[in-house]
Amino acid sequence: MAVVWRGAALFGLWVVIGGGATPADLAMGVVAAALAAWASLRLAPPGTGPAPRPLALAALLLRLPWGVLRAGTAVAIRAFAPRMGLRPGLVAFAPALPPGPRRDAFLALSALLPGTVPAGMGANGTVAIHALDTTQPIAADMRREEARFAGALGGHG
Repeated sequence: MAVVWRGAALFGLWVVIGGGATPADLAMGVVAAALAAWASLRLAPPGTGPAPRPLALAALLLRLPWGVLRAGTAVAIRAFAPRMGLRPGLVAFAPALPPGPRRDAFLALSALLPGTVPAGMGANGTVAIHALDTTQPIAADMRREEARFAGALGGHG
């Protein structure tokens, strides 16, 4: 049954991204979704990790457009208003998520926080976060977002 759910989700993603509605496009989408579902079950079988929490995951996904808009606006305001004073630099962030796909996904999403971009590994297992204003509570914001992300994926690490 897991292959059906994964296949359906991947096919839905195919349709949303591709936008194709011709029979040939849909047929290719079915094939691609089936292969991707098979591969995903081989790489991440059901029950090998905590189960996602659907409502928390939906809330996280619904925050994405707002996060993109907020981050873009904050960066533009700082860039075009010199009196705000940029104080760029690197901030060390110690993730609670262990190294792996979940941490990588969180770090990719964390670029949506205004004025922050993961910039590589820091000392002692920390992640270096490039910030436009190092006087802001960057590490605290990252911890809060990481907890929200981990909770939506059904675990805390």
